[in-house]
Amino acid sequence: MVWLSRIWRWASGLLVGAFVVVYLAALLLHNTFNIHEHPQGDTLRELNSHAHNLLSATGTTQRWNMFAPNVGTLSYSPIVVIVFKDGSRVSLHSIVEPDLPGWDGASPIPNHVEGDARLYAWRFHVADGRIRKYESRATETDPIWSAIRTNYTRWRAETWLLENPGRKRDIARIELWRTLIRHPGYGRELHCETVELLPIYPQIDPLWPVPVDRTFPFYRP
Repeated sequence: MVWLSRIWRWASGLLVGAFVVVYLAALLLHNTFNIHEHPQGDTLRELNSHAHNLLSATGTTQRWNMFAPNVGTLSYSPIVVIVFKDGSRVSLHSIVEPDLPGWDGASPIPNHVEGDARLYAWRFHVADGRIRKYESRATETDPIWSAIRTNYTRWRAETWLLENPGRKRDIARIELWRTLIRHPGYGRELHCETVELLPIYPQIDPLWPVPVDRTFPFYRP
């Protein structure tokens, strides 16, 4: 009986080893050939098909969402707009995005424009993690982030006012906009999809740097 247990131990070890080798080979083939949309040659297609069948049969197909949420196709970026009494505006974009070219209309990037205005050199809104998180919260519409939206707007405006102190008396109000940036993928181009105003609460902010325009509909009490 001792020799039977030895045979079983060796046989089971070889079986497990063979399965691991075949599995790793299938995983490598499947992941490698799926990098290319159309593998060259029937042999490569067959290998990839066999590898996919093996991974499916063993329930070990490794999709992206096994490791992390699916990669998003859009992100939001805040824009603080300073509106002057003469109707002119200054758009203060996220510090991790390129400067805006300076739009003259009521919106920093009007939703009806096309072409280069939509294909502006966005940077996926990435860079320093802390400011990225702060700005992401500042673009949330849920009421629980209202204080963050207001604080972010004031912070960007105060930074601009430190550099332009003589223009403080000319300011009519300060607004918060957000851009929806569509990331490239599935044949799309990186572009600004829409821009919208967000509500903020300057009337309850004792540090708001300019008089509050109480008639502005996006200022909430």
